[in-house]
Amino acid sequence: MEEKKKIEENKEHIRTAAKRQRDALSKEETARWSHEICKILLKQSFFKEAGSVCFYYPLGSEVNLLPLAQKALELGKQTAFPRVNGSNMEFYSVTDLKEFAAGAFHVMEPLGGEVICGGDALVLAPGLAFDIFGNRMGYGKGYYDKYFARYPGCRKIGVCYEMQMISKVPCGLYDIPMDAVVTEQPGK
Repeated sequence: MEEKKKIEENKEHIRTAAKRQRDALSKEETARWSHEICKILLKQSFFKEAGSVCFYYPLGSEVNLLPLAQKALELGKQTAFPRVNGSNMEFYSVTDLKEFAAGAFHVMEPLGGEVICGGDALVLAPGLAFDIFGNRMGYGKGYYDKYFARYPGCRKIGVCYEMQMISKVPCGLYDIPMDAVVTEQPGK
């Protein structure tokens, strides 16, 4: 029990520092790096081959993947965004990037759409910090980890700025690593 408490305290320290560092980025940096990340993702075979792509709506200084979501719609891919229902999160299909309203935690959520079963979907996941092993640190509510536990077959890709990569993300029993992490640095 003491070990679990120590891990949680360490996670909270990293979360606070990572969020402060990311929020200190200029709008120009986040726009430029988000554009680069979208270009890199668009070229990846996992994106090209995906029939269903689950995005997130950027909050604050998070990587903005909305241009890539628009491209996915244009390519005819089933495009979805998360909506929180109680302690769980589901992805709902959208046909237009104007179909959103503020939801849980002031995050923009899709208004309608059908639930996308995450069986073999490509899920692009935000986070505050990642490591080279694919470990992800989110905001601490566990929505993505619970989702990945329910749909272990989905392709899990972490998305962040290179400065959010740390040497080791502390992991607990229920933390699920990403299959890969994409930053604005090509080849990373």
